[in-house]
Amino acid sequence: YLDVAAVSDPEEKDIDPSSDDEEVDEEDLAEEVRHQPSGQHVLVDIKDVDANFLNSKERLAQAMLDLIEESKVTLLSYHCHSYVPFRVSCVGVALESHISIHTWPHEGIIILDLFTCGTKPLIPILPTIEKLFAVRREAIPGEIDEKAPEPRMIWSHKLRGFRDGFGPYNRYQNPLDQELGSDVLSRRDLDLKVSLLSEETDFQHVDIIELIDPRAHYLGSTPDKILFLDGVQQSTLYGEAEYHEALVHPAMITHPNPKRVAIIGGGEGATLREVLKHNTVDEVIMVEIDGELVEICKDFLPEWNNCSDIVGSDAESCFDDSKATVVYGDAFGWFIDKFGNKTEDYEKEKFDVIIMDALDPDVFVEIVGSLYKDNVFVESLFAGLTEEGVFVVQLGEADSMDQPSLETGGDAAQMMKGLSEAGFQSMLVYDEGHSHFY
Repeated sequence: YLDVAAVSDPEEKDIDPSSDDEEVDEEDLAEEVRHQPSGQHVLVDIKDVDANFLNSKERLAQAMLDLIEESKVTLLSYHCHSYVPFRVSCVGVALESHISIHTWPHEGIIILDLFTCGTKPLIPILPTIEKLFAVRREAIPGEIDEKAPEPRMIWSHKLRGFRDGFGPYNRYQNPLDQELGSDVLSRRDLDLKVSLLSEETDFQHVDIIELIDPRAHYLGSTPDKILFLDGVQQSTLYGEAEYHEALVHPAMITHPNPKRVAIIGGGEGATLREVLKHNTVDEVIMVEIDGELVEICKDFLPEWNNCSDIVGSDAESCFDDSKATVVYGDAFGWFIDKFGNKTEDYEKEKFDVIIMDALDPDVFVEIVGSLYKDNVFVESLFAGLTEEGVFVVQLGEADSMDQPSLETGGDAAQMMKGLSEAGFQSMLVYDEGHSHFY
């Protein structure tokens, strides 16, 4: 979406393929918007589109105005031009943006580009673009040709201009300037790329992308799904099992009889799923700060939290299993409150296994907070374990595929030091290289 006010209702005026609105006071605009030399650019190509639609400047003008209205943009002027014998080009100028459209009716192709120097993301507008412009071919006017292929849309999103040096900017706080932007959104060589969700929760920005990557030839034509938090890849449909199995099972089988388990983070529900596969478990408490993320994962990533095929589980969703309790809150405070000060219930509250499935320690986001570097928190983890208790934590990317190093540096190294000082006498570092983290 783009910010500023919505365009007036097109039903209140006739649609003219060529229109110039009244002049706008530039000083007033400067008061409304503080422009910076940067922006976002979405490039969209669609093929197998109806030729009559592509050759009608009236219909294209209407579609462009509908897009501008749904984008909540203030339109300044627009113009559509028909070529002889075929083709149409349209340009619209808005308060902070522009849109251009070019068509090839005989080939069934339309190319659009949309630019904004506003701050609101453009990704959520892609379904609207597809709805308005991916018009399926008609056998006769008003009747869809059932034999015609569905229109196919290819798109890319790029950050434009310059940010550093032109006011305060932290790229780690911009999801579009992370792996999400460089590894997925900007690419045009993907056989499929669909933004299933792009949403801000109270704690982080969540993106779920469905794609087919020709580089991942071993998956064939089967779509993958990727979860990004604040622009950083967390797990993939075809790699999450390897990651979560490697995180959970070594710790669970190391303990002789794990009955009570705690999970820190794990909003997708996959860590919970793997824990519930162990028939010794009586209770699992999952402490996750972002309740909205859990609800999103229930709706968009059910494969991650499906317990319907687990022997002993009594729910389709792992979150609903009777052995599982999900606590929405800060794990840092929760563990310190429970185990920082010994109480009468101190011993019976302890866990056989604690699994920390939080964000990578080298990710510069606020909610990681003190999870990796506060000794009081680390001491509460040690205090929260039974005598034979096991604690496991993921520490981000390994230095080497062949030999992960203890000297990982940064917050990870600080946590390793804290674990040793808290009383953990035996520590093993291992890696897993099949989780589809490219």
